[in-house]
Amino acid sequence: MTADEMAEAKHKADMDDKMKAMIREILFYVVLLFLLLIVINGQHDTNSFLQNTNIAKLFKKNLDKDVSMKQKFMSLLLN
Repeated sequence: MTADEMAEAKHKADMDDKMKAMIREILFYVVLLFLLLIVINGQHDTNSFLQNTNIAKLFKKNLDKDVSMKQKFMSLLLN
């Protein structure tokens, strides 16, 4: 083998190693994304939407009755 052939073979081996590392990293992120999607779409509580809606209605009803409380709440939101 000549020096040029050896340099070319070394360059190709380096490129192959970089490609394998890149593929390994891409697969790692795909698996991580898949696990994240499983966790996100896990068990959903069927009553959570109703609970959140009722809590929002409760606060809104109480804020509508008390104007000063509503102003305090709005000032907290704006700051």
